[in-house]
Amino acid sequence: MSKIFTRTFRVRWGELDPSGTVSPANYLRYVVETAWDWGVAIGWDANYSQNPDIFWLIREVEIRFLRPLRHNDEFGLTIWLVNWQRVRGTRCFELTRKDTGEVIAQGTQQIVCVDAKSGRPTSPPDDVNEVLRLDDPRVFPFVRFPKIAAVENLFVTQRQVEWMDLDVYEHVNNVIYVNYAEEAAAQDFAARGWSPVKLAEAGLSVVTKRVHVQYLSIAEWGETLNISTHPLEVKETGGSRYVGITRADGSAVAECILDWELVDRQSGEARSLPDGLR
Repeated sequence: MSKIFTRTFRVRWGELDPSGTVSPANYLRYVVETAWDWGVAIGWDANYSQNPDIFWLIREVEIRFLRPLRHNDEFGLTIWLVNWQRVRGTRCFELTRKDTGEVIAQGTQQIVCVDAKSGRPTSPPDDVNEVLRLDDPRVFPFVRFPKIAAVENLFVTQRQVEWMDLDVYEHVNNVIYVNYAEEAAAQDFAARGWSPVKLAEAGLSVVTKRVHVQYLSIAEWGETLNISTHPLEVKETGGSRYVGITRADGSAVAECILDWELVDRQSGEARSLPDGLR
């Protein structure tokens, strides 16, 4: 049994986005897969995780992308618990290349133990902290999702939840919200005159550097979601944007912040923003 768990992956072709690198959502798939394997390694197999009394929810996740991953790259993903306070815990994760040890990405997750009958947060079994507690864990900086003030002139799209968006619990998979957010950003750029096609023709690419997601409620098949986005900050070579996901009645589903940078598609070097993206 290990309180720090590592799993090795090899990047598959289907995990790449149009830029030829692993898409942000797939990084989070790697994290979830590793967490499940970690549970099996310490005796918490699928039956434990799906027992009739409790289940676990991811409330927030933040990940910073430091180096790109490409087809056939091999890397290790390491995950560990930082702390647990009553019903909520924090775990950190890190991706490193197998050949060089270079750090690819780092992040944190906020997880909650939930009572299956009431749907309310509850304290986990007594053995959780003893099994996972580290005396001096390595900690990455983390701040709770900020409160974003309402603004006018939002760019808004709609999305109907499709069958392919669901996981085994029959609600939208956590990683899918990142896809929703990136699509809203791409649509906003296109409305400003810089579609993915035009960016490619100019030899440019918009690269996500950080994702911070807060999950607020569960979305299910057939629901229509309003996805709104607006810039939070614009710099010389990139910026930060907010994406809010709500239902038609205005109830919140998820919130996301994307930090992004404009880069040269060949060299990967940052480029100054053209008119229309400033």
